[in-house]
Amino acid sequence: MEQQAMTFFAWNTGRDRQSKAASVVLAALVGFGSAAVPALVAPPVAQAYTSRVNVFLVREQGESFDTLVQRSEIVARAAVQRSFDADVLMTDVIVTIIGDNQGVSVPILTVPVSRSEWQLRPDVTQWANYYEAARYLVGDQASEPL
Repeated sequence: MEQQAMTFFAWNTGRDRQSKAASVVLAALVGFGSAAVPALVAPPVAQAYTSRVNVFLVREQGESFDTLVQRSEIVARAAVQRSFDADVLMTDVIVTIIGDNQGVSVPILTVPVSRSEWQLRPDVTQWANYYEAARYLVGDQASEPL
């Protein structure tokens, strides 16, 4: 009788271990499955990024620095708009206009702007950072300061 009791006890313990193991495996499968299903079903997360554009403008003979700055603003506006139009995931654009005067290249202005800012106010002068030292580096001290 004692042998039967031990066998019954051992049999119960084995069964408990099996049911516990099955419960753990089932919980793991449900847990991993619930984590994996959304990743398999949901579309990938959109990646936002910044575009950097450098544009070189050659200063025309006899062109004043102020006129070069005006051309730079026009080109920068077009570059910002084209960058946002080209890619809907792009959240920010940084456009740098570099002026070239007889082989000397210097940044004239930089326009760092987000898509939301640009949609509210698509005005280059609002967002542009002007480089005053460029006036002297391209050799036009006669023009008025920016």
